[in-house]
Amino acid sequence: MANNTLPEDFTQVKQRLDAIVKQVSDDALPLDDALALYEEAVQLGMRASQLIEQQTVEAMGERAENSLTEAAED
Repeated sequence: MANNTLPEDFTQVKQRLDAIVKQVSDDALPLDDALALYEEAVQLGMRASQLIEQQTVEAMGERAENSLTEAAED
């Protein structure tokens, strides 16, 4: 990404990917710029995967914590 910071949430990832799609749709875009945007899009895809994994782990942790709480109450 231009400032080397990754988005913190899916909304930011999608917004940036939408902007990239718009940019690469321009036939006048130089190849070097298109390649840089492609590389950024790949990074954004990896970031989206990280966010999914993070949310999954958090959800699993919450479920485990709830199960332990319920078991302790029984």
